[in-house]
Parts: sequence; structure tokens; C-alpha cells
Amino acid sequence: MSIDRVKVDTLMIASLKNVEGIVDVSPLSDKDKQEVINIESNAEKQSLMGFGKVISTGVREVLNYDLVYVALTDMEFEWGCPSLILKKGEEVVGEEVKDDEIIASLSKQKNVWFMHKNFVVYKDKISFPQDIMEKLCHFEIPSLPTQWCVLEGSDFSCQPIIYANPATPTDIFLKNSYFEGLDQWGLGTILIGVNF
Repeated sequence: MSIDRVKVDTLMIASLKNVEGIVDVSPLSDKDKQEVINIESNAEKQSLMGFGKVISTGVREVLNYDLVYVALTDMEFEWGCPSLILKKGEEVVGEEVKDDEIIASLSKQKNVWFMHKNFVVYKDKISFPQDIMEKLCHFEIPSLPTQWCVLEGSDFSCQPIIYANPATPTDIFLKNSYFEGLDQWGLGTILIGVNF
């Protein structure tokens, strides 16, 4: 399917800038996709969080979409959940939870352990901490579906829009490449993928 890239970019940027917490948006150039992959791969090799390796599956998924945008966010941006999961093989054995009711319910269960206030580990699915120390588990930063992007006045349809949180070195690269190196407290970046 052939699309008018200028028209789509104009619509996407305008729609994304209407989202609370998104300060600025730019299309990610094709030449920078490989650089983002390289930076993410290097960050994964060095990331251990004290508990295990962190893999950014979400960034890779977004980069495979037809169109990719980089957005500069501020503290008003509502991060989705789970933005971090713990997996043993392909099974989710821990995840970030932000809903207070779910946290309260989980805290009453004997098969859970809270690594911190918002991260639950399911003890019946993991031998903790042995599985982590033996590197049988890893953390993933998945992509998340957008529930905040509304394409108004659009004469084209797209599949669900997703976004992902890049690693800190990628965040710095994106700020330098797309937002004039703007690095104030509370500003971050996300990558947004759109398929047609």
C-alpha cells in the first residue's frame, strides 16, 4: 500500500503532540534505526540491574514497524504498565504493577514477593534468587499499545500503534539527534511505531 509520507507524518506529529506529556515529535530516520539497535545491544550487554540482564524487546519491535517516530516526553506523560517484566524462558515470572487495587490484592497472596513497591515476583514460577543468579531469568522492557493517540481527520487506517522506552544511552542519542541535545530534568524519549 502506497502512502503519502508527508501527509502521514504531518497527521501523526500533530496527533502525538496533542498527547499530554509529549513535548515534541519527529520521524525517526531510516539511517538512525541501525544506530538505535547498536546502542540498545551495547546497553543490554552491560545491563545487569544487580538481578539479571535487561533486554529491550519493545524497541526492536517498534523499529520493525512501517513508520517510527521519536517523541520527547516530560513528567506529565503517562507511562503504561508493565514497563518491565521478568521472564524465565518465555514465561512471565514477575512484572511491574501500578494499580493500587491490584497491588493490595497481590500483597495478600502467599505466592508473591515484592522486589519493590511496584514490582511483583511470582514465587510459584521461579526459584528466587537461584534462577536469577544462575541466569535462567532476564528482565524485558516490552512494547506497549498506545491508548492515548487519536488520529483525527484521518483518511487512512493503521493497525494498533505501539511505543517503547529506550535505554539511557539511546535516550541521549535521540535527544542529541532530534531535540538539539535538550536534557533537562524530567525529559525522556519514547519510540512510537505505526503499521498500515
